[in-house]
Amino acid sequence: MARTVARRGALAALAATPFAFWLSSGTAEARSRTRKSATRRGIPRGYRDVDPRTATRVPLWQELSPTNPIFAGDPEFTSRVFTTIDESGYLLEQITSLGTHTGTHISAPAHFVEGAKYLSELSESWTLMPLAVIDVRERIENSDGDFGLGVSDLKEWERRYDRIPANGCVLLLTGFAEIYQSSVASGEVTAQHAAPGSYFDPAPGFTGEAAAWLFDHRSIGALGSDTFGPDATSDEDFTATLTTLQKGGITVENVGPGLARMRPHGDWVSINGGRPKFSGFQMGITGFTR
Repeated sequence: MARTVARRGALAALAATPFAFWLSSGTAEARSRTRKSATRRGIPRGYRDVDPRTATRVPLWQELSPTNPIFAGDPEFTSRVFTTIDESGYLLEQITSLGTHTGTHISAPAHFVEGAKYLSELSESWTLMPLAVIDVRERIENSDGDFGLGVSDLKEWERRYDRIPANGCVLLLTGFAEIYQSSVASGEVTAQHAAPGSYFDPAPGFTGEAAAWLFDHRSIGALGSDTFGPDATSDEDFTATLTTLQKGGITVENVGPGLARMRPHGDWVSINGGRPKFSGFQMGITGFTR
């Protein structure tokens, strides 16, 4: 999946950030000057202490598998071994069916907006982003899970942690990633046949107003969740997704269980993968934390 291109893109993104110079000086005075310079160059408050080069790296993706839960009507993921090492000297698999919005993936504006940008047309701004994690696991335990986070919820989160950073990636932590494969036991992976306690249970999300506020007042770059997407289950119009894509952002979907290891504020996330001219595609996501 264009690993060389993805690797070059990730390295270019890192080289373009102030982290290329972070902690490069040997004296306390020099490090202090570097911190001040980094702040002026755009590192958000509270994010300077995590250097992606030396931080703890956390995988934030789900493994792509034929057992991945999918939306009803989406194509199933199937593949076969095309040739083996014994046959030809190398192993090669062939994907025989795969939707571009299956598994851990991002959606580009073209997914919902006619004439908007495809994945291949997006900038590099989302390949390394300051991360904000909004943990609603306790609230889910005390409710039916199907609720929308509004602007007041976001402001309350900021009062507790700090301002949501510009070009940030805001992810909802619901705990649903832990039951991503829950429908595998019955061999059924679509919503119509999902058993209780599965990934298809009612899930929370952001309201359209909250998504608009995040883009208009915090200038974020990405919105997502460890569920099927940033929308609550009851939101049949997918207003958080629609708003995000209309604003030129990306949605981050089916984030993995590693999200629970990330701090609410102060960590970083890297998103990278193939860049075909599609409305979305499978991605690798890595978190950087202390």
